[in-house]
Amino acid sequence: MNAWRTARRVVAGLGALAFLATATACGEEPKFLGRTRVNVAYKNDQPGTSYWDKGKYSGFDSYVGAHVTQQLKVTHSPKLVTSDLRETEITGGLADLVIATYSITPQRAEEVAFVGPYAVTDQGYMVMAGSGRPVIESESDLKDKNICTMTSTTAVENLRRQGLNNVKEVSSASTCVDLLLGGKTDAFFMDEMILYGFQAAKPEKGLRIFKGKAGEPQFYGIGMPKRHLSDCENLKKIVKAYVQSGQWTTDFTAALPEFTKGHPTEVEEHRPSPGLLDKLSCRG
Repeated sequence: MNAWRTARRVVAGLGALAFLATATACGEEPKFLGRTRVNVAYKNDQPGTSYWDKGKYSGFDSYVGAHVTQQLKVTHSPKLVTSDLRETEITGGLADLVIATYSITPQRAEEVAFVGPYAVTDQGYMVMAGSGRPVIESESDLKDKNICTMTSTTAVENLRRQGLNNVKEVSSASTCVDLLLGGKTDAFFMDEMILYGFQAAKPEKGLRIFKGKAGEPQFYGIGMPKRHLSDCENLKKIVKAYVQSGQWTTDFTAALPEFTKGHPTEVEEHRPSPGLLDKLSCRG
């Protein structure tokens, strides 16, 4: 009899523990990378894609960041990053996510994990026409000209592959635009989405964009630390649903309204396919 009562008490005790464990789990705040608040790094000087003004971020990257953190049910603190420090921010634990026109490449994927792409863009040239400016209508006109681009990007290698070696590397896109407007460089080579943003921000400057052979498709991904496969796969599901939704179109249009208005049939070219997301996300 005593043994029976003891067994019943043990079972009852285990049941209570199981209930408490379930209740605790249900009451826990959602976490990503073990945190309820994550640091998200953006650029701050790229109108249309990633821009900081008067205490507020805007641009497509910021819309992506707001959407994914909302879906993850975590709060996020934005911070600034430059192109040359994106990997370091992640590997050094300074940023949990980097959403900063961050192209997915095999070399970068050796250091960080990617989820994406959430956008696809070609690369191109921005030039400025006007009195005293050299006539530049195509890539062939740039053989002996000075071209500005950002360091630690795919652009530098792509230019040199086409024999364009007069390259000035700077840390930010806005610096290239300032050099172009000041007549200190002849062209700015970069991702077209970034160029479209600057063109719309400075309509009075007569900035013109054209494609060239040096350009190749860029796949913008969200960078995060490696070895968090479950979190990575969860984020991939969120991004995959996002790029197939109307919200992606709404955000893209809000971020780049002038481009959308002038090139309505080209907006879909910037939307990645679900298959591309499966291929490039969470590869290690």
